[in-house]
Amino acid sequence: MTAATLAAMGAPVRLIANDVGADEHGKFVTGWLGDRDVQPGYILRPTVATPRIVVTADDQHTRTWFAHLPEVVASLERADLAPIAEASFLYLDCYELIEPTVVRVIGAGRTAEVPMLLNLGGSKLSATVKRALDGYGNLLVQTNVDDDDREHAPALATALLSETDAAWVIVTAGASGAVAVSHSEEIAVQAFPVEVRHTHCAGAAFSAGLLYGQRAGWAMERSMVLGSASGALRCARHHSAPLPSLVELLAMLPREERSVAS
Repeated sequence: MTAATLAAMGAPVRLIANDVGADEHGKFVTGWLGDRDVQPGYILRPTVATPRIVVTADDQHTRTWFAHLPEVVASLERADLAPIAEASFLYLDCYELIEPTVVRVIGAGRTAEVPMLLNLGGSKLSATVKRALDGYGNLLVQTNVDDDDREHAPALATALLSETDAAWVIVTAGASGAVAVSHSEEIAVQAFPVEVRHTHCAGAAFSAGLLYGQRAGWAMERSMVLGSASGALRCARHHSAPLPSLVELLAMLPREERSVAS
C-alpha cells in the first residue's frame, strides 16, 4: 500500500516483494499493482500458492489479521536487491518474521548509500536489526502506538533515537496525530478530521506521504503533514476508491504549504 500510494502521488516506485503464484490471487495482485503504476520486483511462479492475509474489522475500528504465508520467508531471502543501488530512497517494513531479509536489505541500502525509512510497525527493535543499522547514514525510523497510548509517543521516539543512528524517529498515534524527534527538535502534527470508514493501511498511507516529502527535500514537519493528509484520505475512502493524488493531498494542507517541488 505504501508503494501504491506513493505512485498515486507521482513518485516512481519499484516494489521488491515475495514471489506470487499464477493463480487467481496472484493475477489480481499483479494487475492491481500494474493499474497503479507500481513496478513489481517479484516473479510470478506457477508452482507458488499466492500468500494472503484476511483482515476483519468492527465498528470500533479494531482489526484482526489471519495470515496464510506459505514460503514467504524463503521467497524473500531469494529476492533480487540489485534495484536498491539505483534507488533515491528505500522504504523497508521491519517485521520479525522476515528479519534475515530485513538485515540483508539494510546491508544493500548501506552499500548503495541510499536514505532509508525503516518501519517498525509497532514492533520492538531487535538486537540483530539494531546491529545492522549501526552507523547507517540518512536513516529515518517510524513506528506507531495506539490512540490510548498517545502520551507515550514522544518518549518512545526519544528511546528509539538513542538506540539508533537515525536522524529522526517518527511515531504515529492514529487520530491523535504524530510526533517526530531528532537530536535537536521535537515536532507534533495533528491528524486531519475526517469521517472514518476504516483504518486499514492508514499507517502505510502516512508513510507514503512522509516519504514523498523527504525524497523531495521538504522539512520534516511539512512531510509529516502530507503524511497525515494521506492517512486521513485513506481512512475516509472506500477500499476500492482511487488512492489520493498529490493535488488532492496538497489541497488539504495550509495554503502557505501547498506549493510543491518534485
